[in-house]
Amino acid sequence: MNDTQYPNDFPTLTNEQICELAAAVCDDFGGDLSRADFIEKLRLLLEDVPGFEAGKVDERFIELAWTTYSGRTPYS
Repeated sequence: MNDTQYPNDFPTLTNEQICELAAAVCDDFGGDLSRADFIEKLRLLLEDVPGFEAGKVDERFIELAWTTYSGRTPYS
């Protein structure tokens, strides 16, 4: 059996982890960022995380993190 994991085999983030990342952006950069600034800062935090290099972040993940950060209910 081959248990080797390749870069694209990383598990997805849980809702709790997404909330923690949104909170980290808020803690590090403040809670009043525009959507564009939030996305830039989130990508900056994810730059060195395997599987989430800048430019390779799923847009659904970004949207969920943004809704968490901005205090909106997801998918409302």
